Amino acid sequence: MTSDLQPETINNTSNFNTTEKMNVGTLLFKRLSKVTKSVFGVPGDFNLKLLENIYKVPELKWVGNNNELNAAYVADGYSRINPHNFACLITTYGVGELSALNGIAGSFTENIGVLHIVGTSASRIKKMTSGLEEKDALFKQIHHLIPGPKSYSKQNHEVYENIVAPFSCVAERLTPEDVINGTIQFKIDNAISTVIKENKPGYLFIPSDISEDIVPCNLSLSLEPKRNEKLSFAEKEVLSTILNKIYEAKNVGLVADYFLKNDRENVENLLEKSKWPVYSTPGSRGLCFDESIENFKGVFCNETSHPNVLESVKNHDLILHLGSNINETSFRYYDPVKSKWLQDANIVFLGKEYAMFGFAKEIIKEIDGVKIFRELFKQIQYKKISEAPLNKTIPKFSNSYDLTSVNKIEDKLFENQLSYELSTNYLQENDIVICEMTSFTFEMENIKLPKNARAIAQGFYASIGYALPACVGVCKALKDYSLESKHRVVLIQGDGSAQMTLQEFSLFLAHDLKPVIFMLNNSGYTIERAIMGETSSYNDLTTNWKWTKIFEAFGDELKEKHESRTINNYTELKEYMQQDIDQEKLQMVELILQKCDYSNGLKTFLGKP
Repeated sequence: MTSDLQPETINNTSNFNTTEKMNVGTLLFKRLSKVTKSVFGVPGDFNLKLLENIYKVPELKWVGNNNELNAAYVADGYSRINPHNFACLITTYGVGELSALNGIAGSFTENIGVLHIVGTSASRIKKMTSGLEEKDALFKQIHHLIPGPKSYSKQNHEVYENIVAPFSCVAERLTPEDVINGTIQFKIDNAISTVIKENKPGYLFIPSDISEDIVPCNLSLSLEPKRNEKLSFAEKEVLSTILNKIYEAKNVGLVADYFLKNDRENVENLLEKSKWPVYSTPGSRGLCFDESIENFKGVFCNETSHPNVLESVKNHDLILHLGSNINETSFRYYDPVKSKWLQDANIVFLGKEYAMFGFAKEIIKEIDGVKIFRELFKQIQYKKISEAPLNKTIPKFSNSYDLTSVNKIEDKLFENQLSYELSTNYLQENDIVICEMTSFTFEMENIKLPKNARAIAQGFYASIGYALPACVGVCKALKDYSLESKHRVVLIQGDGSAQMTLQEFSLFLAHDLKPVIFMLNNSGYTIERAIMGETSSYNDLTTNWKWTKIFEAFGDELKEKHESRTINNYTELKEYMQQDIDQEKLQMVELILQKCDYSNGLKTFLGKP
């Protein structure tokens, strides 16, 4: 799922072959076609001229979404599979871009590379309006743009652009001056390259009257970002300290977190040679290494870890927390008593751009953690490290459920029964499991993933409704990169959250995408019930939706592309899990769960008995 491409550099306009020219829109889509195969979004009057040019680039396909928020979620899912760690959506001025902003905020929080291209008001309109007095500008107000503070105030055409800085790693605006100066490609390339390098969203604002302008270009330039591989003095010091700690330790444990995602081969090589016990985090499941290996010991998230896992981590005299992406769900720290052990732990945090030796100690900033990861993998001397303790002294991966702890009631269905069946009887090698922010999300750490399987969730930003459209993006990327036959996609979706973004169900049919969808029907918002208002009406859904009919409503009335069924109890679930399912059809499996069935993981997270 990660790129093995060798990073190179983008170049400035001094390297352009000025004999090659094309219009801005065609240039944009040709550059995008180097790093993606699909572009998502919604048309609007400020981006229509731009969108017409996509049909001049056959390598790139337009995938229209049902609304802009969904488009952002779809792009997020696509980027997680694209080997370039990149996706793109296009929206229109104001009403479109603001709708997408929540999705972009989620990608920023979860460190996902998405380029958001916005068609804005024409540059000639901007220029004309800026020179007008208020009395004249009053009669030049345009749609989609909010008015000024007074009803007679001039509109600010950059008001939306000024919003995006906290949600993006780069924001470029194309202008008539760029057309004249030949800097259009530089800005396009910089936006794309920075998004890929930083694993964060970026913005490219394109006025509606620029896309047809002819500009010089050089299509041979690489878009892959280049890192300065030479370590700085501070980076050398960090690396040396880590290596010395490794050589001194007798029992090293590795927590492989999210930012190791592009170094899976190095991580797996390290684990094979060192035999160190290794742990995932909720955000790195199956991403940084294959969890079916013998030395995988479980999912570490501090206070909410399974007790066996937490005890195992505590036993290490050195904990290497590499690729650190610390947040409330990946490293729970709420109870100083439960986390007291950390004060004396010999723990190293190495994140994307910082290091820390010891828990909550000084942050060493202004370093490139990725460079240090890669140099560590190169320089480590395996002859100097202690042999890993015998496996009998360290628990193997152990989920919360076994045959004695699964609810035995057969005529109803409970979440721990689903957790057990998924882990024991259902999930397969290479599966991709996408889990909505539901009560069941907190059970995912108790499910052991088969060989080369991985899990995807928006665990930290936690915007409900994300998973359904993200699943569209995942499936589309697999199809685009000819990986569809290798990976089955399993979506675990809550009924309440599905009502937020259900329009994107239609894209599964439109693009012949075939995930297995488990619709968890517990008649409302279960996490919210567990927090407060268990019987309050605000946590109920308005009506009882007929989920098994949803794809018929979206056009597949004859069920040519899908199958659907409802499972009411544990007996039916076990029977379904053992059936041979038609992989050539989209599957909708509605699970009728109990209204107040709170997973053990959720209760632990909320500090409830």
